[in-house]
Amino acid sequence: MNSAFKLRLSILGTALALLGGPALHAQTLNFNVDLNTAGLSADTFAPFDLDFQLNYGNSALLTSTAVLSNFSFTSGTALGTATTIGSASGNLAGAVTLTASSSSLNNEFFQQFSPGTTDIKFNALITELGPNVGAPTQFTVGILDNSLGFPAQIFTTAPDTANLLTLNLADSNTLASINTFAGVSSADGSISLSNVSGASSVPEPATTATLVGGAGLLVAFGLRRFRPASKCQNLAA
Repeated sequence: MNSAFKLRLSILGTALALLGGPALHAQTLNFNVDLNTAGLSADTFAPFDLDFQLNYGNSALLTSTAVLSNFSFTSGTALGTATTIGSASGNLAGAVTLTASSSSLNNEFFQQFSPGTTDIKFNALITELGPNVGAPTQFTVGILDNSLGFPAQIFTTAPDTANLLTLNLADSNTLASINTFAGVSSADGSISLSNVSGASSVPEPATTATLVGGAGLLVAFGLRRFRPASKCQNLAA
């Protein structure tokens, strides 16, 4: 068996193996969030911070991202410089990006907004690449105050008593996948999510199909590469 034929068989076998393996889909969810923060007027522990987290779960075999943008503050504004942990970057004047992966497990962003802000709106674009098995990667939205002498999450009706919004990333997220909660302590007033809307879910092409397509191109390249040699041998004969 000549080397050219062996190469073509090897590449074709790799392509077939990829085709038989699990497809890795990129799942995106785009939605709008409207936070009613008027109730914070009863909270005496200013300043307040808008807090985002994207924490890695073992379902996220590859990278997951959260991009927050189009921030709008009613009767207020963003203040100061953001605090970022892990892969988080950006600011409330532009956009915020968090990336969760096996090399960046816990990722958090928080930045102050002015007391007296009655409403905060923003857009969230969440992407997960990989199958959903085991514990999911989780995206959360919360508000921090200084009740403990440093930024700490206000108490809410969430199971963890800390978040206003949670989303467990999955193969197929929808608007119904988003959980929303409200502030519960007297100090936090009636802080609530007044609206989460406009969700659109877009599955992107499977990674396996892309890899097989690339392998097919390699096969074609292998055929193209070795044919000229045969022609040269024929001419020499």
